[in-house]
Amino acid sequence: MPIKTNHEPNNNTLIKTAMYPYYKHIYNYLLEQISSGKLNSGDRLPSEKELCGSFGVSRITSKKALELLAEEGLISRLPGKGSFVGGGMRRKAVRNAPASHAIGLIISDFNDAFGARLLYAIEETCNALGYHLILKLSRDSVAEEEKALKSLTNEDTAGILLLPVHGEYYNAEILKQILDKRPLVFVDRKMKGLPIPSVSTDNLATAKMGVEYLLGLGHKNIAFYSGPVEHISTVEARWNGFIKAFADLGIVLDPAFMCSDIAGDGDLETVKKHLSGRPEITAAFASEFSISLTVKHAVEALGRGIPEDFSLITIDSPAYMPGGPFLTFLQQDEYEIGKRAVEALHAIIMGADPASMGDIQIPARLLIGNSTLSPNL
Repeated sequence: MPIKTNHEPNNNTLIKTAMYPYYKHIYNYLLEQISSGKLNSGDRLPSEKELCGSFGVSRITSKKALELLAEEGLISRLPGKGSFVGGGMRRKAVRNAPASHAIGLIISDFNDAFGARLLYAIEETCNALGYHLILKLSRDSVAEEEKALKSLTNEDTAGILLLPVHGEYYNAEILKQILDKRPLVFVDRKMKGLPIPSVSTDNLATAKMGVEYLLGLGHKNIAFYSGPVEHISTVEARWNGFIKAFADLGIVLDPAFMCSDIAGDGDLETVKKHLSGRPEITAAFASEFSISLTVKHAVEALGRGIPEDFSLITIDSPAYMPGGPFLTFLQQDEYEIGKRAVEALHAIIMGADPASMGDIQIPARLLIGNSTLSPNL
């Protein structure tokens, strides 16, 4: 029988299909099956032959996908018997009491724009619940994230709070934590397909709020700038919120105004090229503060002023400056996110079923700075 997935391919899927080897598609599919609980520890995986028929690939391709899973310790391949999740090992029982009084936090970095208030809330709530906090920085590196996860496991922490690194593929070490039923909560973002509760901003509603503000000022031609839309749902939710704002008001959105290939200042020329070819754009929504700075520099390099010629809004910004904040931005409630994340992790440590907890979404608020005005009509 062909293996069925729970989604239909779209244009983004077709584009990505051409960008990386076929065995990676099989690998990612099986990862999702394992992480979602459709395949549990000890369950048999489809054979090389079955995968060939389902995905229309060669035996070598399906074999490579299974070998990669085995190399990462997620499955065991037994000659003459097949491949099994976790080598046939049964998962550990949920703990009824914390085995440690430490909680680990893995975060890429933190600064005044985002992270400082989050860290304060997490540390304060840990103290209130009797935990001490162990902080690890991933520096936006999958390798560093994996190293931090292993380190916290070796230190026998009671649970882990994780702000996952952006990436095209899942970190296999996260899947190992899930298979071992280790208490884990995602903070600030959700990784699609993984049955782990998350605490984050309601990103769809937040982006929609920001776009509605620009539309209310009279802007119609609004650009959207973000990093790649990948497994982690934060950017995708903001992307969808941007689109929904136009749809709900019956306003036609030009897809060419949306650009999701921005990483930071290194992409200044990309933004300049995008804007110079579309002079009708009078405003932009940047999905995060670092990207808003790239957009600001690009606008100014093109000889346009903010806000008299071009309005700019983003999510998060450094604390108030003299005279008020420079940018109009949507402020995430970092304190509430941090507090609720620790409370959710504590509940799991004490025996709550992670699958029953769902995802907690916290509203943001709009702070109006001096980067937005009505357009010159």
